[in-house]
Amino acid sequence: MKNFFIIILLAAFLPLNAIAQYTGTGSVTHGLASTTVANLYSCTGGRVTNLGTIIASDNSVWTVPAVVNFTNGSFPFASDLYNQCNGHTYATSAAALAALNGSDIVTINPGGEVITAYIFGDNYFEMYINGVPVGKDNVPYTPFNSNIVRFRVNRPFTIAMLLVDWEENLGLGSENNSGFAYYPGDGGMVAVFKDAQNNNVAITGSNWKAQTFYTAPIQDLSCPTENGTLRSSVNCSVQSTNNGANFYGLHWQRPANWMNASFDDSQWQNASIYTNEVVGVNNKPAYTNFTNIFDDPANDAKFIWSTNLILDNEVIVRYTVPAANSINEHSSIIKDFKLYPNPAKEELYFDLGDNASGTTLKKVIIYNTLGQNIFEADNVIDKVHFGVLSPGVYFVRVLFPDFEISQKLIIE
Repeated sequence: MKNFFIIILLAAFLPLNAIAQYTGTGSVTHGLASTTVANLYSCTGGRVTNLGTIIASDNSVWTVPAVVNFTNGSFPFASDLYNQCNGHTYATSAAALAALNGSDIVTINPGGEVITAYIFGDNYFEMYINGVPVGKDNVPYTPFNSNIVRFRVNRPFTIAMLLVDWEENLGLGSENNSGFAYYPGDGGMVAVFKDAQNNNVAITGSNWKAQTFYTAPIQDLSCPTENGTLRSSVNCSVQSTNNGANFYGLHWQRPANWMNASFDDSQWQNASIYTNEVVGVNNKPAYTNFTNIFDDPANDAKFIWSTNLILDNEVIVRYTVPAANSINEHSSIIKDFKLYPNPAKEELYFDLGDNASGTTLKKVIIYNTLGQNIFEADNVIDKVHFGVLSPGVYFVRVLFPDFEISQKLIIE
């Protein structure tokens, strides 16, 4: 009971006049958090990796910088691409792969193909495929490292990743850096996914979805804005200081099923992309040793994050990899192809554009997030009537004579 009253009193002493300036949906915190886990991970030359809790003005309690699965033994660690803490300072991806014996591969679909993901994250990530944990970062904070995650799955599949920019000043989104005690750090994540033939099946870019769940430090609570699901702090100061007394944090609850393929991210904003120079990786061997993968001139993966690389500290990104198809050979048809309405109710129309107008579709298949075929039609001209389906997320496979297109479909 005594602790309960302490929590209420602490919340009551938050600067209410300043908090009144904030008009968004987040929970507002002020000041330093209380450390609950001291030094989650140690490595020579690395920063102290603490976890803490902080009480918001609405009396909600938040873990900072984020609730993570780093100590959860059932969530597998990624394999090392480059990790000086483990002595795995590989010069090439081939050398890193040669060190693996296959036991690292997480099976999602027993008959699926093996996908290899290469990830550089600033600072920490957790990856799910179709809701299944497949890999978490080996080093939560620093020194900077990079990772390999391998899994067996059928296409299409949905990638969902929690990204965390760690902090030394818990609850204040900042660190001791560049001569400042309160220096807002930055984030950034880049990833490349390859099949067994070493072909790229996905790279990070603006076609991914992104949402932020913790923003700090906020020095003026009137600067954040919200428009629908867009939580923006781009108008807020990112200046470093030696006095963090007026720093605030904004927190939002993660959806319980954010990692599942069935989660509807259609209202989230597209991920923002950032250059290598902005993220600051050109002097980090965990990245520069593998620019042939991350900076492939023919298929350059981009660093992604939410709209504010500096202030947004907990971000979720998602992307659905479509079924295999001959993208290059049929790029003009794929570019023009549209299915509508989406969201749909009982019918679906197909617009193939001028390049394939009048083409008969070999087959149209609708299936759920479990991969179960729930509707199929042959020799389709321009529409299908699939009847009443339960509201939710589905996938549509459209088969042409020699290739196919897959897209996500929302049923309302």
